[in-house]
Amino acid sequence: MDNLATKQIETRLKKLRAILNETKVSPGWIYYIRHALQLTLENLAKRTNLTKASIQQMEKREAQGRITLATLKKLADSMDCEFVYAMVPRKEIKKILYEKAYMKAKQIIKNADVHMTLEDQRVREEMETRIKRLANDLVARGDVW
Repeated sequence: MDNLATKQIETRLKKLRAILNETKVSPGWIYYIRHALQLTLENLAKRTNLTKASIQQMEKREAQGRITLATLKKLADSMDCEFVYAMVPRKEIKKILYEKAYMKAKQIIKNADVHMTLEDQRVREEMETRIKRLANDLVARGDVW
């Protein structure tokens, strides 16, 4: 992926990271919005052609993290809400890529050093320098995983 695309993605993710703390509500979004909209279980059940018990089960499953995206979307639509879904990396994309590449490079260099030592061809250059150089190469090639 080119630098421009990565920058655009990171700009979007930065905005999402800023609101992450606001995305979690207790006991869950279905219950939270239903109450904010003053919708009873009965009213929401009618709007979705489901039973009150089904709605209660959905609220419970959401709180447990065991609800499908399709169900959440259906309930959001029935309450005149947008359903928003996102994956937000915990760190910047570049940092994640470099960390993955660094770990991979470290393993490659260590394996190579074992073989080189066995063949009495030990590399004199400092290991950390070689790891960092290889990590940068791996990132540039897109070969971090």
